[in-house]
Amino acid sequence: CRRWNKLCQGVKVHEPIMLARWGMYNKGKKHPDKWSGHTGGILVLAVGHNKLYSGGKDTTIRVWSMVDGKCLQTLIGHDHWVCGLTVGPDGTMYSSSSDGTVRVWSGIDGSHLETLTGHTKPVRCVAAARTRLVFSGSEDMTIKVWRRGGTQTTCIRTLVGHTDLVKSLALSADHNTLYSGSGDTAIRVWSVSDGVCLKILTGHTNQVYAIVIGVGGTLYSGGRDKTIRVWRGSDGKLLSTLDHHKESVLSLALGPDDTVLSGSGFLDRPVAMWCGRTLTRIATLSRLPNYVDALAVGPDGTVFVGSRDSGTIFVFQHAGND
Repeated sequence: CRRWNKLCQGVKVHEPIMLARWGMYNKGKKHPDKWSGHTGGILVLAVGHNKLYSGGKDTTIRVWSMVDGKCLQTLIGHDHWVCGLTVGPDGTMYSSSSDGTVRVWSGIDGSHLETLTGHTKPVRCVAAARTRLVFSGSEDMTIKVWRRGGTQTTCIRTLVGHTDLVKSLALSADHNTLYSGSGDTAIRVWSVSDGVCLKILTGHTNQVYAIVIGVGGTLYSGGRDKTIRVWRGSDGKLLSTLDHHKESVLSLALGPDDTVLSGSGFLDRPVAMWCGRTLTRIATLSRLPNYVDALAVGPDGTVFVGSRDSGTIFVFQHAGND
């Protein structure tokens, strides 16, 4: 996206333009679209194959068209909150829940394909690799590695090492490395091929809530210590600490051209946008519910925001989509 490239290459020149565009939302001159349907707060969002998936406190998963915002389906099956969602490379969707399970859904028709059991506590996050491996992180402090077969998925490995709940998972661009964030304040780096813990990244002083991987393998992590930490992917060196937020960093999402969005709480401007190249805060979004637990960005740069306090998805169009 050339507009975002220019913004980050010359942030001092283009920042006023971006602030003016996003300021239209903050000043009430422009309002986000609102997609309603959930009867409880939204805890997680995921984008894949021109669809937006949302899950939350009402135990359902809703499937939305990113073309016109229509709810295409409501997927029912979980018995408690939906905490994690991811879309695999083939379009298959995976959901994790406080009911202790991971469910597998067809990306074509939304049919329920399988339920994965084995965790002993709520499953907070899920990730899917190109190799048909699926990873689930739980409050039982473990990460389970599942291999999808033709008709049945089996657990082939359990990764142990964290001493508190596993809250977030992310895969490297080549899908060879798995990153996990935990309530124990650490980020663990795992080899996907054999499950070996390659290194432990320390720096956060409280729970790690969110992880995303940026351009060049740069790792961004957010947590209860109110910071975003930026790590070099090649060796795990801590490059920077961004401390704009006044409350916990609850969610992160990667935007076009290495922009990063972060979601926070009610004492803050809930959403901040950062240039990944300069680590400069470009813009903020307010006029949102108290807590931004879920962020997702569409292929065209549209920003989707979800909150535990609302069953509505707030949709902010990319500056060039008006």
